[in-house]
Amino acid sequence: MSEPTRRSGLPWRVLELALLARLAAAGVVEWYVRRKGSGSVRICLFPDAEYYWSLARTIRVGTLYEVVEWGDIPHFALRTPGYPAFLAASQAVLGDRPLGVRLVQAVLGALSVWLVYRLSRACEAACRWGQLSLGENQGPVRALRRTWSIPVAAAVLTALHPYFLLMSAVILSEALFVPFMLLALWGQAVLWNGPEAEPSQPRPAVREALIALGVGAASGAAILTRPSWALFVPITLAAWAWTSLRTPDQTLGRRIARTTRVVALVLAGLVLVMGPWWVRNARVFGRFVPTAVWMGASLYDGLNPRATGASDMSFLSEPDIWPLDELDQDRVLLSRALDFLHHHPRRTFELATIKLGRYWSPWPSAEGFRSPVLAIGGTLFAVPLLVLIGLGLWCRRRDLKAWVLLAGPLFYFCALHLFFASSMRYRIPAEVPAMSLAAVGLFDWARRVGIMRAGDGREGM
Repeated sequence: MSEPTRRSGLPWRVLELALLARLAAAGVVEWYVRRKGSGSVRICLFPDAEYYWSLARTIRVGTLYEVVEWGDIPHFALRTPGYPAFLAASQAVLGDRPLGVRLVQAVLGALSVWLVYRLSRACEAACRWGQLSLGENQGPVRALRRTWSIPVAAAVLTALHPYFLLMSAVILSEALFVPFMLLALWGQAVLWNGPEAEPSQPRPAVREALIALGVGAASGAAILTRPSWALFVPITLAAWAWTSLRTPDQTLGRRIARTTRVVALVLAGLVLVMGPWWVRNARVFGRFVPTAVWMGASLYDGLNPRATGASDMSFLSEPDIWPLDELDQDRVLLSRALDFLHHHPRRTFELATIKLGRYWSPWPSAEGFRSPVLAIGGTLFAVPLLVLIGLGLWCRRRDLKAWVLLAGPLFYFCALHLFFASSMRYRIPAEVPAMSLAAVGLFDWARRVGIMRAGDGREGM
């Protein structure tokens, strides 16, 4: 690798490490699933994978997009089509084998490492940090120091995070959601910096318009993969618009015009991606269904008299629930969940406390994944990492962009799962953009203990 490349971009060896680690994880998970599923057909470690795999097959063969379960009641919008469409494409190219999907997801995981680097670089554009100083400024140590900027450190943390490795190997929507989420957040960070951040770029207004459309398209794809992301999109847009309207170097009229234009383009990109799904649902249900018809079941899963904080969908087999059609079932369960929230505030608070602990747990709390080894290993890794994220956020406490784009997903999903069923599984995707904060925390700690040299932190970007 040439010296300019080393200074200006993410070293290829980081991406190579990320890809090799994820390919190895894919092989291990595939071996484990086959070993556990001997004598029966099993797709992956989690039961959700069966739904996604079945829906992907309907897309590939061109049959009706539905899941028939709980008797003979069809569900036409049990899951949004983002991840099943990805699985269908993988099946069409690589065959009906889970290992092929895991290998494609390994590539997506490596891509996510690069996207973390780009997001971190965009969010750190206005900051000047030192370089890690691990020895005398000579030979290979000098080259190493030039490489370790905050964005590169964030990428390395992402590449080696064990839970991220597992997330790339299992057949769950997180593997596709994370790249879309990071792409949208990176675009928003570039918009946040404004056209003046890269004055050398030609036609900044056209470039900004294309980025805004891309942010909307990536956000729409993320929602079609994980519908719970839908409420976060207006939060980020509102935060960006508030900052944009307060830009001091433009007249109020120009600020309003730019903000309105960018927001409209983001929404246009989102509608272009999600519009076909809305049209399809309007034809099936005769009404507007923005994502999936699963809100009632998901909320009742977290708010019911037998709720424990973990997911338990056994109530779907109850005789007054399973015979209902999809829309009626959703309406009844949503009504029951809201009724429980209204009449049992103390138990709701107790459940929220339990869910908070499950969300921030350093080790898996799901049945079948509990062991002393996982508990000790998870604690030794996750606790220091969360401390670094907290330290990094403290360092950037006056930076709204860092709060919204880097820490925002962590707090957003945490708040959401105070009401829905909770586990660390819902924290892991949100932790990915926060790796930039962990890198900031690492650099701040290194500066404090004396292994950081003062200088321009953008040197290694």
